[in-house]
Amino acid sequence: MQVGNATVTVGAGTALLTLPDVPSLVKFHQSSSPFSFLNGFDQFGDFGAKIGWNVNGSLEVPTGAAHWLAINGFWADIEDDDTVTCTRSATATCSLASLVDNPGVFQTSNTFQTGQRLLAEGERNVANWGASIESKWQLAPGVMGVTRAPHRRTFAIGGEIRGIDQDIDVDYRFENPVVVGAGIEYDEDLETRYYGAYAAWGGDYTPVLFAGLWNRLGLQSSFLLRGGIYRAETEYSGRLRNRTGNLNSAVTLSDDEIAFIGGLVLETKKRIGRRAALSLKSEYEYYSYVPEMAYNQVDIAGANVFAGGAQVGTQLGDDDAFSMRTSLRLTIKLGPSELYQ
Repeated sequence: MQVGNATVTVGAGTALLTLPDVPSLVKFHQSSSPFSFLNGFDQFGDFGAKIGWNVNGSLEVPTGAAHWLAINGFWADIEDDDTVTCTRSATATCSLASLVDNPGVFQTSNTFQTGQRLLAEGERNVANWGASIESKWQLAPGVMGVTRAPHRRTFAIGGEIRGIDQDIDVDYRFENPVVVGAGIEYDEDLETRYYGAYAAWGGDYTPVLFAGLWNRLGLQSSFLLRGGIYRAETEYSGRLRNRTGNLNSAVTLSDDEIAFIGGLVLETKKRIGRRAALSLKSEYEYYSYVPEMAYNQVDIAGANVFAGGAQVGTQLGDDDAFSMRTSLRLTIKLGPSELYQ
């Protein structure tokens, strides 16, 4: 809607974010010397296929004939749940190692009876958000005296803060037989802040193969290419405790990296009368850096040293990611009819 000279836009829709898989703290290994590591498990391995929701908005104020200042923001939330099952056999067992970042620290794993199952039931909640302030210029205003006006083009620069905040909770319990009061809980906070600046360029376009259809339907399409450099600051905090609430182990880690975030925004509008328009807006983005966890899987206490293949110590690594946000928006302009003659 128009508020004085400013334009306020608010939308809501779907969101998708592909993040690295989360390895489970559960490991499967031989139950006798040399305790060779046999298998690890992934928790939330299908997170990239989960669809969440997003809300977004902007406030745009003209400061000249071809210049605007804008404040933009979005919030996306995506959730997932997953269960990992590990069953002890006659020759191999399941265990949990303590969270440590120093492999030289004494550790104690948890082993079970033959045939007993260890279930790891987890929930993962991710919030992806951002806020920016930008200065925008129109590069190709309307031209008089030509048969067909050129497509509108805009250029923008801005400063931005973004975040990817992950909360993970995993409940470990034992079955067949059930061990009352022997469950273990793990919770994790993994937060990344991106501070940086970006440049963007875009404008109107008409699909070459569908120009006639676009004209007949009265559709207007636009694109926006954007890219920026950011400082990425990551903080990890993990806690592993038993059912009684006593803390078994905890680790905190941090990392600072330089990241690139770039993407493409596509939007197509259809006017419905003088006051209303229906638009489909899709935003595709690439993150060159997101954190990736590797949890300790090794018990180094004396004879329980594993022969190899397991993760030694809890470490904070990195990977890349892709996000998509899509919104279907109905815009209704408010105010006197004289504004829309």
